[in-house]
Amino acid sequence: ADARSVHIQQLAPGLAALGHEVHVVTHKLTAVDGASVERFAVPEPSVGNLRRWGGRRAHYLRGFLRRFDIVNVHFLEDWGFDLDIGSARAAVVATAWGSDIVDPPGEVPASAGLVEARKKLLRGADGITTCGPTFAQKVAAFAGLGVEDVDVIPFGVNLERFRFGPHKELPRRVGFFKGFRAVYGPVVLMEAIPLILRGAPQARFELVGEGAELLRCQEMAPRLGVEKAITWYGRQAHDRLPGMLGRWDVTVIPSFHEAFGVAALESSAVGVPVVASDVCGLRDTVRHGETGLRVPAGDAQALAEAVLRLLGDDEERARMGRAGRETVEAEFDWRDLHLRWVRFYEEVRDQAVVMV
Repeated sequence: ADARSVHIQQLAPGLAALGHEVHVVTHKLTAVDGASVERFAVPEPSVGNLRRWGGRRAHYLRGFLRRFDIVNVHFLEDWGFDLDIGSARAAVVATAWGSDIVDPPGEVPASAGLVEARKKLLRGADGITTCGPTFAQKVAAFAGLGVEDVDVIPFGVNLERFRFGPHKELPRRVGFFKGFRAVYGPVVLMEAIPLILRGAPQARFELVGEGAELLRCQEMAPRLGVEKAITWYGRQAHDRLPGMLGRWDVTVIPSFHEAFGVAALESSAVGVPVVASDVCGLRDTVRHGETGLRVPAGDAQALAEAVLRLLGDDEERARMGRAGRETVEAEFDWRDLHLRWVRFYEEVRDQAVVMV
């Protein structure tokens, strides 16, 4: 997995805190609390290992399968892991994240070879997980499996960090923190901002992150006449997000695709309703009319109308904020989800065919 991922940075320590040995193999070394970390690297030839690259790679991967009870591959096949490496004792879990199944709009699609390798890993794994039930259907269809073959175990929210606290100060603030990739729809938000300002002239916008679309969005601001209403923030450390979210009245997630949408849950956890695109995983994390509103992806007018609806109704905004917090507490508390992951691993280990 990517050791820098906020999800891995919460999943691994949680498993370790429950008394399990956790070892993270990653392309870029980063400390992970409670876990040992190793850079993914096929060993160079040596006197004791004169195999060709393919042989050295297989030997390296077999080592993990022999050392651990569970090998969980997060984000399919970009880690060079496959099951054509001979006998092994570990059970293998494949966890699909999103863009390993669906190519993000505006980005280079996966090669045919990589797509086939990902399908092969899913079909051969002892267990398959993904975050939400809607995306589980896409994972199953991608691999030619039944949806019952895909277990849904969400990534969650640290409720000690993301605390409930409704924002009540003026001016009203609208926030965006998904980052400036085309798939997250930042240009759609920019097109919606002047429409929002017509109905709520005092509204202010805090846009957080970096990415290929950032410069384009910043250049749009003066052309649209909205530059004075926007504050731009670079990419923020995850532990700073609760404080930023706590200032907002509405969070906007105008994505064209989301496998799940933990960002929506983090917003709900602090009591901020979400206006999101009506796509895939956001249908699982934004309950329309309960914790936020969903609108057609790419529709700046619908996005603006939904934001204005919430900015103009203090009672509805507060109700959705409370409902969002209650939903996260009931279904997406990391402390509960760590236990679910352990139970799942135990079931996969017990049911896997052990090869010797």
